Amino acid sequence: MPAIFTQTELIACISYLVPVVPGWLLYSRMEVPLRLLVVTITVAGVFAAAGYYTGEHYIPNLGMYFASYVLSFYLFSAVFFKLLTTLRARWIIRAAMALFAVFVIFRLRYILTPGNFDSYTPALLSLAMMIYSVLFFNQQLNLPQITFIYKTPWFWVVTGLLLYYAGSFLILLTTDYLMVRDNTFIRGLWDLLDVLAVICNLLIALGFVWYKNTSWKTS
Repeated sequence: MPAIFTQTELIACISYLVPVVPGWLLYSRMEVPLRLLVVTITVAGVFAAAGYYTGEHYIPNLGMYFASYVLSFYLFSAVFFKLLTTLRARWIIRAAMALFAVFVIFRLRYILTPGNFDSYTPALLSLAMMIYSVLFFNQQLNLPQITFIYKTPWFWVVTGLLLYYAGSFLILLTTDYLMVRDNTFIRGLWDLLDVLAVICNLLIALGFVWYKNTSWKTS
């Protein structure tokens, strides 16, 4: 097997630099939603790097993964709350944030038990991101001034996020079950997850390229 296919996690970690570097270079010119996005993917990249390092050195890191999913949920919720302007969408985000907090509190005892990977938390994150993405595309299609949606940076950003979280939903949901039954198979699925992360980061970076070239403003 080519070496590149055995280093998917490392490649995924490095891929975060692709959107993060131009994101911070353009940060001062960006509107609030894009600034929040830059912070969010930076945090996600740091957690990805920490996950890779701890995994390579056999340091227990399941609690760290849980913390990254919770933080990602609220950071992305803040991004979409600023991005989406309809009252219905914002109420959906508020409700999702409140329900997620209740869920985390009830699952905390299980999550804090050593050796347990909580599949439901990242699965809920993926589900919420899919809902937020659908709300975004629905909003954009209802804007008369948006003729070519693919020429806006958020189209590429949200497409990348939707692709990643739609692909990760079932993988993360079944990780807890499979990791104690077929570790090789779940490792292969997580390699696919790393590939999706790379594609997502490339699409987010493409969104930043559109922003730089068109000076597109959030509607």
